[in-house]
Amino acid sequence: MASRTAFVYQDALSIDDAFTYFKRLMRDAENRVHFSRALQKARKGLDVHMYVTDVDSLIIQYLRKNGVKGFRFTGFELKNMNPRSAIVNGRVKVNGKQYEGHKWFAEKAGMDFYYLVNLGREFLVWNVRNTYADFRWYGEGHAHDYYAFVDLDDVIRVPAQELPETLRFLLWGM
Repeated sequence: MASRTAFVYQDALSIDDAFTYFKRLMRDAENRVHFSRALQKARKGLDVHMYVTDVDSLIIQYLRKNGVKGFRFTGFELKNMNPRSAIVNGRVKVNGKQYEGHKWFAEKAGMDFYYLVNLGREFLVWNVRNTYADFRWYGEGHAHDYYAFVDLDDVIRVPAQELPETLRFLLWGM
C-alpha cells in the first residue's frame, strides 16, 4: 500500500512504496490540471465566475458559515484510476467512507456533487445526490476496504476530449 495512510500507520516503508506514493501524487496533480483546463474551456464565453477549492476546504467553509447565500456550490471529486481496478462486474468502485461523506455533505448543503473518474481515454461522471451506490467491504490483502459501487448504467461515459462540453452542460445547461 502506497498511500498517505501507509505513511501514517507504517513505521517503515520500502523505497518502492515511497516511489509509488509519489507517482500517485504526480498523477493526481496531472489530473487536477486536466480538470481545471476542462472547466476553463467549459465556461468560455459565459459570464460566470468560479472559485475552485479542495472539497475538504469547501466543507469546512460551508459548515462554519451555515451555507453561503448567493453562491452556487458544486462539489467535484477527481479520481485517476486504472480501468481494471476501477470497474468490477459492471460497477465503478470508489472509496466508500469518502463517498458517504460527500453524499452527506451534498444533501446537507443542497448542492450537486460530481464524481469524475479518469480512466485515461474516458471519464466516468455522476452526481452523488441522484445516483444509487451500494456499500460493502471488498478485496483481499491491502486492497480489502470499504467501497461504494455505482452501476455503469448510472454514469455518463465521456471521452476525455469531450469533458469540457459535458461539464458545461452539467453546470450551466448549455
